[in-house]
Amino acid sequence: MLSQLEKTRQQVAGKHPAVDAWLDARQELLIDYLHLAGIGRHRTTLPPCQEVQAFCQRLMDYICAGHFEIYDQVVSAFEQASGRSLSLANRIIPRIQLTTELALQFNDKYAEVDEDGLLELDTDLEQLGLGLEERFRQEDRLVKVLRVLDELT
Repeated sequence: MLSQLEKTRQQVAGKHPAVDAWLDARQELLIDYLHLAGIGRHRTTLPPCQEVQAFCQRLMDYICAGHFEIYDQVVSAFEQASGRSLSLANRIIPRIQLTTELALQFNDKYAEVDEDGLLELDTDLEQLGLGLEERFRQEDRLVKVLRVLDELT
């Protein structure tokens, strides 16, 4: 996921400051996710509740930035360009919304968790990871279309 993020970042770097900041936030979210899930290292204990709660906050910040800042900007660019691009955005955003529901469920379960509430964390992180992977794939599609629209103007 990090290598795909870098490809996306290279395609739009410097053209849209809000998108650049959003992709930086995605990188931070991914790093936190990998750390929390214990990917790349052997984890023998569950992470502290504070780490899980901090991750939930970063997850919600990222989700909100996408929905309330980035997607609106991208859809506006699509509307100015052509109906075909807008149609593509209207197909992609509902797919992203499905992953939003998964993130919200994760947040509802873990945002105020205590030690006893972490028993299903690994399973839930695995499901969230799959959802994030799909979300990032769909968001990258939006960003790529935005890049193409930039080249046309």
